[in-house]
Amino acid sequence: MMKRIPVITIVLLAAIMTGCNTPTRKQAASDNDKGDLLIIDAPELINLNFDLTTGGLPVVPGLETYTVIRSDREHPENAEGYGYTYQHHPDIAVWKGRLYAGWNSCEVDEDTWPSRELLSSSADGKTWTKPVEMFPQGTSTPLRMYFYLATNGRMIIIAGLRINQEKLSERRKNAFVVRELKPDHSLGEVFTLRPPAEEVPNKPPGYKTSEDKNFVKACDQLLSDHLFLLQQDYGNLLDPENRMKWNDPQNWEGDSLLKRSADNFGKAMCFFERKDGAIVGIGKNRWVTVSNDKGITWTQPEKPGTFISGMGKVWGQRINDGRYILIYNPDPSRRWPLAILTSEDGLTFRNPYAIHNELPARRYAGLHKDAGASYHRGLSKWNNDGTFKDDAVWMIYSLNKEEIRVVRIRVPE
Repeated sequence: MMKRIPVITIVLLAAIMTGCNTPTRKQAASDNDKGDLLIIDAPELINLNFDLTTGGLPVVPGLETYTVIRSDREHPENAEGYGYTYQHHPDIAVWKGRLYAGWNSCEVDEDTWPSRELLSSSADGKTWTKPVEMFPQGTSTPLRMYFYLATNGRMIIIAGLRINQEKLSERRKNAFVVRELKPDHSLGEVFTLRPPAEEVPNKPPGYKTSEDKNFVKACDQLLSDHLFLLQQDYGNLLDPENRMKWNDPQNWEGDSLLKRSADNFGKAMCFFERKDGAIVGIGKNRWVTVSNDKGITWTQPEKPGTFISGMGKVWGQRINDGRYILIYNPDPSRRWPLAILTSEDGLTFRNPYAIHNELPARRYAGLHKDAGASYHRGLSKWNNDGTFKDDAVWMIYSLNKEEIRVVRIRVPE
């Protein structure tokens, strides 16, 4: 049984985290006049009941949940074949009529060898193929994102380049590998897309050695797409001059305390474009920044007072009907509930619902195995060729870092 946290504790914690009193609906509605970068107008989130997986929020009507993989050490043939029990860092894509899921699978502990990146696909989102290796084991490491649709119609897959078998650090990820996901759903040759500073034994050949000129063009486009690459922590897949100014805490305007807190800015960034043309960037630890010049410059990141989250990932996107959704764990430490909010303008989000409604016990030990639904990602211009016809929203997430699931959401009006 999970311990019940009194409502007054949640309110007090929110006040401490934001540096102000928890806003009322009326206060939130007026926050736009103060220039807030993101407004959560959802009083329901102040009174969450953490005895319930949903936090007491209503579950999205008609929610459909499907399992891509469920760890099974005792019967690995029913899982990914090896019996690894740590499944996380998922991403989702649409390619040639199929949904794709990519994720990282570790034997026991997070970001610890032995580890590999896996790939599965589905024609209907319900039944998924047996996972295959995204890259040969020992070649790759996990990233926040794996799929990139180039404007010339090529879908390419990336992952970090494995330098050694030491425990991974997001700070040290800066080289990556690439291969094509072909129209017939087969995988192409493996290349190095961004080489490491040091020499790596058995490093794949550079992508420019490929004889396929259109594949090379797709890779060139990815490397020049700074916004896409900024999704990876701290902008580390970019050269320093191409990262956000704010990826360096010394560039922040403020006192030493602010600059120390800025050290955790830039983790698991998500980007979407508002109706007014501004691009919103949201990361872990409540950081929000906005660009009004298509990603060339960004406002100094802030932690909006009405936006309460923690180390869990945040996902925002514009959906087919022109509205916006924001999906996150509305608590500083827990990975439940997993809530979806909607917005007409990409600025003010309301009407929270839960999109995950169970919290089974963790079945296997492992480092940093947070209980709950996390690492959620959705579809975007970078990973969706538009051939999977469905007006609903599809999301992927990791449950207890032991299962990879997808959900089909008909977003409420």
